[in-house]
Amino acid sequence: MNAPWYLLFPLVAAVGYAIASLLLKKALVEGAHPMACFHINNWAGMLAFLPLVFFEKQPVHWQEWYVPVGLGTLFFVGGWFTFIAMQRGDVSLVTPVLGSKVVFVALGASLFIAGSMKPMMWAAAIITTGGIVLMSATDLKTPKGARLAGPVVMALISAALYAFADVFLQMWAPGFGPKTFLAILAGTTGLLSLGAMTLLPNRPPIPWNRATKWSLGGSTLIAAQSITLGLSLAYFNDAVGVNVVYATRGMWSLAVVALLGPILGNRERHESGKAYGTRILAAVLLMGGVVCAVIARLN
Repeated sequence: MNAPWYLLFPLVAAVGYAIASLLLKKALVEGAHPMACFHINNWAGMLAFLPLVFFEKQPVHWQEWYVPVGLGTLFFVGGWFTFIAMQRGDVSLVTPVLGSKVVFVALGASLFIAGSMKPMMWAAAIITTGGIVLMSATDLKTPKGARLAGPVVMALISAALYAFADVFLQMWAPGFGPKTFLAILAGTTGLLSLGAMTLLPNRPPIPWNRATKWSLGGSTLIAAQSITLGLSLAYFNDAVGVNVVYATRGMWSLAVVALLGPILGNRERHESGKAYGTRILAAVLLMGGVVCAVIARLN
């Protein structure tokens, strides 16, 4: 019985994402335009992933170039929804809701990858869903629930887009040439951002100020964790297990807000009131989902 050691990679990525989310939220509070943060994030990812081409050891099936380009477009749209949700909602609410991605991954895997779902993995997905629902239910019942409903819906749309992209990545990347696949995918999102900043009217300003510096810091960390997550999906043929563990970013976001929030002037821990305690309980459920995923991979 071999322990699924590779699940440590999405765990590290989850912690990185939680910290990056707080830095990006700080950038937005400092006055950064959400679309400016979004484009900087895509450019950082492109610069981080493109060198992977030089480390490719497999033959590359260039005739299937449209697959990573298509998935890159899907990631671009999903990222847009993520940044808008982050602008309008708390990090400790939006980040856990993004964890619902694991449910969509389970659905996609059951539809497109034969034999990928075991009963224990379904249990992991269902438990994780319960944690996500509990994470957001209390907030939506508060007087500001109407304001929070929008970010929750946007985060769910983003999660669904990212999830199906992950399933297709697992299906196509190994045969295409995994490192090159990831480089083309990230290059697509970066070029789409470059095109949007060049061609579209009302382009967001990107001045060199404190807000942009926070955005660069968060985007660099997002790029680093994206490489870790992307390689996990491309090489270990376990999109569901990887995403169940990655869903703990909701739990880590609570810890990051509590520990680093005061240093960065983030007051979610205090302003959320009783809802923060409910989010902690939900985080326990999310951890239960991870345990189920690990057990499923041990058997």
